[in-house]
Amino acid sequence: MAGSHFERALADYRVQIAALEQANMPLAPEHALAVLMARDVVHTALPDKTQASMEVILTLTQLDNCLKQHAAAITQGISLADWRDSFHPPPESWWWFLSPPTPPQCWNRFDWLWNALSVVCLTMALSVVVDISGRFLRGGPDTLGAFAVIGQSVLTMLAAGGALTQAGREVSERILTSLRLPKHFWAEVQLSFTVLLLVGAMLFYNALPWIASLYNNRGVEHYVAGRLGSAEFVFNRALKLNPDAVGAHYNLGRLYEALEEGDRARAEYKAALKGGLDAAYNNLARLYLLQEQYAQAEPLLLAGIGQTQDDDVRYSILKNLGWAQLGLKDYAGAEDALRRAIALQPDKAPAHCLLAQVLNAQEEKQQEWEQCYRWCSPRHSPEEGRWCADADRQRASRREKP
Repeated sequence: MAGSHFERALADYRVQIAALEQANMPLAPEHALAVLMARDVVHTALPDKTQASMEVILTLTQLDNCLKQHAAAITQGISLADWRDSFHPPPESWWWFLSPPTPPQCWNRFDWLWNALSVVCLTMALSVVVDISGRFLRGGPDTLGAFAVIGQSVLTMLAAGGALTQAGREVSERILTSLRLPKHFWAEVQLSFTVLLLVGAMLFYNALPWIASLYNNRGVEHYVAGRLGSAEFVFNRALKLNPDAVGAHYNLGRLYEALEEGDRARAEYKAALKGGLDAAYNNLARLYLLQEQYAQAEPLLLAGIGQTQDDDVRYSILKNLGWAQLGLKDYAGAEDALRRAIALQPDKAPAHCLLAQVLNAQEEKQQEWEQCYRWCSPRHSPEEGRWCADADRQRASRREKP
């Protein structure tokens, strides 16, 4: 009895499907309701699946496929959502939840390309972030470095998780769904995000020289304040971010010179020389002069004169050039260089003191010791302190002469 009831329900369902296939479009609501109700009856009358014959199962499957293929015709002129509100079908009654098939999108043809490009962009962004992070973390992190590394790493890992892991893709899909973005645009949106991430990483990478200059300026502040340990850390961080930061090399050389670490100071000055920094020529030459290596100092000073446009640096170079030539006993050259230095800044003692020594070596009468003593300040440098003492002795010996 139950079998004949199911057979009648299945036969009615077959009739409704046939009528659906021959109906004019748009489909009348009563036709749509009739086929859905017929499927309801089949569902109610369907015997246990283990007892249904293979022929019955295949027939029902074929009719259901026909119903699904006509989903667009059924949903075109009616609202199944309204009918569901009236009939409250259970979730397993899938025919009350039909939706029209999604038309193929031309954009979807290139999803494989967008996904591949997303992976490429992510790989490049990750390599840039790893490089930047290594520069900031080498030698120990600081506040700015920690923020920069954490911010970039979080964004990159979020994007990488969305593109490369199942859990990440699910999170990305939930976000895109909440934003109500059409699904056929998801691949393009993800690619756009990874491209922006890569562009941001590259912009940050290209800004490293500018950030290095900020660190260099902070290092100068620490150096002037006497915080030499902090200054060394900050100068080294600037060089990690930009190895070609000649200013940081020069300032680190000054710091090592203040710490009396001559070899390290020379190495930093030589690195600054490669960038053509004029003051580096002068400071490196001065280290040679302090060791009485005049022949090594002279060519550096001659090269430095052509590099500088700053009067203070030019004065120092000319003064040190006179010092080197005095040591080489080139008295004419030394006198010329020192008088040029005095012409630039007559109220500084070192050039006067050295010129006095040059003239003394030539046994010429001169008043340069008086000028040396007048402008002398032993606090400026150890050598100036020695020259001040020489000037004082010269003045004392002159007073003792009848």
